[in-house]
Order: sequence, then structure tokens, then C-alpha cells
Amino acid sequence: MTKAAAEQDLAETSADECWELIERIRDSQKFKRAERLRELLLYIATQSIKRGVSAIPEQEIGGAVFGRSSDYDTSLDNIVRVNASELRKRLEHYFENEGAQETLVVEIPRGAYIPVFYRRLLQGEEESHETLDAGTDFSIEENDIELEEFSASTSLPEQWETNSRRGFWAMAGCASLLACGIVFLLWRNWALQAEIRPWKADPALRAFWSEFLGSNEEVDIVTADTSLALVEDILKRPVSLDDYLDYKYKNNVDLPDLSPETRSTVNMVLGRELGSVGDFRVAERVMRLDGHSTNLKLASARAYAPESIKANNVILIGGPESNPWIELYKDRMDFYVDFDATQHHSRIVNRAPTAGEQSNYELPTGPNHGYSIVAFLPNLSDNRVALIIAGTDSQATLAAGEWVTSHEGLAAIRQKVPSGRFPFFEVLLASSKLVGTPLRTEVKAIRVHPR
Repeated sequence: MTKAAAEQDLAETSADECWELIERIRDSQKFKRAERLRELLLYIATQSIKRGVSAIPEQEIGGAVFGRSSDYDTSLDNIVRVNASELRKRLEHYFENEGAQETLVVEIPRGAYIPVFYRRLLQGEEESHETLDAGTDFSIEENDIELEEFSASTSLPEQWETNSRRGFWAMAGCASLLACGIVFLLWRNWALQAEIRPWKADPALRAFWSEFLGSNEEVDIVTADTSLALVEDILKRPVSLDDYLDYKYKNNVDLPDLSPETRSTVNMVLGRELGSVGDFRVAERVMRLDGHSTNLKLASARAYAPESIKANNVILIGGPESNPWIELYKDRMDFYVDFDATQHHSRIVNRAPTAGEQSNYELPTGPNHGYSIVAFLPNLSDNRVALIIAGTDSQATLAAGEWVTSHEGLAAIRQKVPSGRFPFFEVLLASSKLVGTPLRTEVKAIRVHPR
């Protein structure tokens, strides 16, 4: 089919065929666990295919799909843009996998929210056979082959024996060179794999990180929103996850006890989405474990969606004051970071201290020490896994990130369960730092949970 024919075929495509494609995508494996993305896809498809709308405003989608008010500020709340970006990725994945044989394709162009349909050509394998002319002459002229002349002093059997020995050593030499070449290529392949996917080259790293990187499942790396922490410091009030998701914490700006200067400052902070250098360095270390993976997805706490934390493997980075998603796992953990917004003070709570452990790990007076936790747990739907990396400050979080991406750290856990699947676990760490860089990290307590 030529391009012109494909375009003509598209022109004759009915609205029913387009809608049937949307329904197949809706029911696909990639969208079954993403309820909000299904709603977004169905809404824009309904508006376009069934109602003939040529443009859909972002505010309209925010209200219809995500429950935002009709006049919400899209410059402060980017939930539609974030989910539209994820929708584009999942559509691309669908047509590369489950929908590989679809001839009708749909895309959501960037900067717009109207689906665009087009035909693609599914090309079969092209056969390429060279034919021989029937009149080709296969006869061999005498002068096409030169016969080796033998010396008069050498008998024919002796010549054969000499040639056999020469042939044997020649083949042995070739085999030796070939073996050396194969060994070199295998070594080079291993070295490249170790460079691109270092988690596979180390037994302790491989045993643990295969839980996240050893399958085709998506892994969400969610970094903290330090704008939220700043607002809590200014208002001296904690913000719950529910208030954070519904943007109700913005109502705190209108509280009567706030001065105009404070209101202005809070509004300015809320207009920005800030991050922590320590958190980003942890995310970078995780992503370096498999630089080739396309399943690692980086997201900020503010843009993350509730359906994703249930459906995907997830890595949550940062303390609860800046990454409120950690609240969802608090009741599942023996160790957790407790943040007092009124005192601007963090500590580690130990729910069930054993002999030699403390119930609370308060920060020492000096600024060069910190505590952190690493928790490997089932995710909220119990069919995926979650990793929480959190500290009393950014540098303590970085120390925990370095620990869980190192051989030494994971080997300490592996010793407790030396074979089989890596166990669920929690670790409480104490770290010292110098000029913002963790120098030494010590394990204070470990909990290993059966799977």
C-alpha cells in the first residue's frame, strides 16, 4: 500500500473503527491498572470522536477527569500535563507490544489533548532471491584451474603427508586464534554489561535489585517536593497526603493569623516545585544501576498519581515532610521518620525496640550527624514491591541511598537469608558527614520480614 493509498484509507475510516481501537487500548494490560489514565483517554476520545470537538482546554480536563474546580490555576497544578505525558508513553508501548498488529494508530500530539488517528503499513518480510539465467555456462575451461606441479624427487604419498601436517597446524593455529577471539569478545561483552548494568555484575546487588530491574515492570522513582517542606516550616503546620493531593493546603494561605508578608511568601513558594540535591543524587545512583532500562520513570511527589503507587513498583525518596506518599507505608514499618512541623525537628521512631536499641533516635547537637531508614516492603496492592529511602535531612537520605546501592550494604542483609529471594527488610542507619558529604554510615538496627 502506498502512502497516498494509506491516507485515502484513513479518510474512509469510520468513527466506529476509531472507537473500537480506543476500547481495545482501554482493555489492554498496560491500561488495566491505570484507572485515571483510562478515564483521561476515554474522555478526550469521547469529546473528539463522538462529539466532534476540535480542541479541549486543559482546565476542562482537570475538572472532568481529575476533580479540579473549573477555575483552578493550571500554572500551579500540572496534573493534566503530567498524566497526558504518561498517556502518550503508554500508547506508544501498546502499539509496540499488544497492539503491534494494529493498522490504525492513535496519538496525542504534544501541546494538545485531541487524539489523532493514522494508518501504518505492516510490511512483511521482503523476499530477495537472485535467479540464474537459463543460458549460463557452467563448463570449466582447462586454464581455470592450475594443478600443482610435484617435484620429481617427491612421491605422491609423501607430498600428501607433508600437506596434511601443514594443514593440521594451520587449522590448529586458526582454532587457537578463534578461541582467543571468542574469549576476548566474551570478556568485552561482560565488561560492557558491567558498565551499562552494574547491578548484574555484583552478586549482592543482583540478588536485591533484580526485584526492580530484572523484569519488564515499570519502576517509579518519586523524589521529594521540598516546596511542601518549606510551606510547613512557614505555617508551622503539617500537611497530610489527602490535603496535598487535593491542594487543600493552599487554603492555609488564607488563615487569619497570617500576615500579608507571610501570605505572599507562601504563595511564592507554592508557585515553585523545588527539589533536594541529596534526593536527586539518590535517584541518579539508582538509575545508574541500569543505564539501559526504559522502565525506570522519574517523577516528583507533586506530580505523582495515586493509581501508579498501587500498580507499579515504586521507590520513594525523602522524608515525610517533603514526600507525603511515605505516609501510606507508615503503619507497615517498624522504623519511620517522624517530623515535628512546629519545632522543625526530625527523629527516627522505633516501634518495637529490641535489646540494646532505643525507642527514639534523636539528632545530636552537632550538625554533622543524621539518621535514615531503608525499607523494602510489598507495595500497597501486595503484588509489586516498594523501597523507601528517607532520612532526617537530605544528607542522611543520601547516605541511605548510597548504602542500598552498594555491595557492602546489601551483603549485610543477604547474610541473614543467603539463598532464595531477597527478604523484605528494614534498616536503621546512623551517618556522619563533612561539608555536606556522607563519610561513614553505620547500621544501628535491622528487621528482616518473611515473604
